[in-house]
This record gives sequence, C-alpha cells and structure tokens, in this order.
Amino acid sequence: MRKVLLIDSGSGGVNILKECLKVCPCCDFLMFCDNKNLPYGSKTKEELIQITTQNLEFVRDFFPFEFIVFACNTLTSTCIDFCREKFSDVEFVGTVPAIKPALEKFSEKEILVIATEATIKHNKLISKHPNIKCLEMPDLASLIDENLDNLDCLTPYLEDKLLSYINGKKGGGKIKALVLGCTHYVALKPILEKILPEVEIFDGANGVARRLGTLVGGKSGDYQVRIMTSGRGDMWAKLWNYLNG
Repeated sequence: MRKVLLIDSGSGGVNILKECLKVCPCCDFLMFCDNKNLPYGSKTKEELIQITTQNLEFVRDFFPFEFIVFACNTLTSTCIDFCREKFSDVEFVGTVPAIKPALEKFSEKEILVIATEATIKHNKLISKHPNIKCLEMPDLASLIDENLDNLDCLTPYLEDKLLSYINGKKGGGKIKALVLGCTHYVALKPILEKILPEVEIFDGANGVARRLGTLVGGKSGDYQVRIMTSGRGDMWAKLWNYLNG
C-alpha cells in the first residue's frame, strides 16, 4: 500500500481524510493532528515552516511516507513551496480555498471567503482576486475542535459573525457564495446550509482527494487508517469518533 501522511492542526484533516477514503481507499493513511500547535492560522509563516519541518522529520522516522497531504489551507499557503524543496523525494498535495469553482458561477463581488488570518494573507488565489470579500475567523478552528461532539452549539456564533455579511450590510453587496477557506469549517456545512439557505457553499475537500487519487492510482483495495495527535491525548478519541461518525 502507498503510504500517505495527512497533516493538520486538528479535525480539519479528518474532513480531508474522509474524502480520501471515498476516492482512493487503497492506501496506508496516517492522519497527524498537530493539536499541540493549534491554531495554525494565527502563527507567522516562519513559525509554521519550523513547526511543519520538525513534524515531518519526526513522523518520517517511523512512517516512511511517499505522499504528504497538507490537509490545511494555512499550511499550504505558507509552507508547501519550502517543504517541496526540502522533501524533494515526496509528492505533496495541497489544500486551497475552492475559489475557482465559485468563480465559475458567481462574480468576485458575490463571493465571501472565511478563513484564518494566515490563509487570507498568503493565499495566491485570494491575492489574484481583490474584489472577493474575506472574513477572518481566528477562533473558529479551535471552537470546532472543542465542540466536535456538539457542533450545533456554534450556531449563534456563526449567525452573529456571518449574517451581516451575507445580507449585504457589510462589504458592499449581496453574497451568493461562501467559500470555506479552512478544512475545519467543512464540519459546519450542515449548520451553514440552514443559516444561509440562499447561499451556495464551496469547500475543497473532494478536490484534494481526487488529486491524491491521480497520484496513488487505484480506486479500491485494502487500506489502513491511523490517527496520531501531538498534544492532548483526549483529542484522539474525539477525532476517531468523528472519522467514524
């Protein structure tokens, strides 16, 4: 089996892993959740490069990965170019906000991207489309991981943060598309669809899985899944239950 490492700061990576299991269930998957360093989105590019390099070197000592999936928009935006050079013998798959599919249906002014500070600052697609509205959600990834078994409790928070943008009271126009620029946010899709019934929601999880599928080859067969955390041990059970829920 091809050895595939997925890396993120928490449950966002599990959302990508779920899609990978649907698209290419033929690999030995290790999901490394770096919850010790959650959240990634508030850290500098230099900090993230150092953290990620150390994590990859640590994992490679016992899991000789052939493919690395950066299951995190922030890591992809800040670290993937550096890591591709440093680990040149490995194939990398990044995660980017699903801006291209949103632009196929809507104008820039009709699109809102919600993401971390680092993703908004460093993502190349965002910088190429200056009329796309962006909203930083610095606490949301941590809130999702803290409430992974009761995400409905985040509904008031989401309503407070998003409705003024979606209704055009801020940002200067009506929003018709919401791009989830953090893999953690995929867990909130059912809630967001209820809050924003007239807004189309885009995320990049399936695109990442399809890209990995083209690299590993094969669409079915034996597979293995493991989850590892770098910090609090109690997070492991939450993540495993979320994967299998």
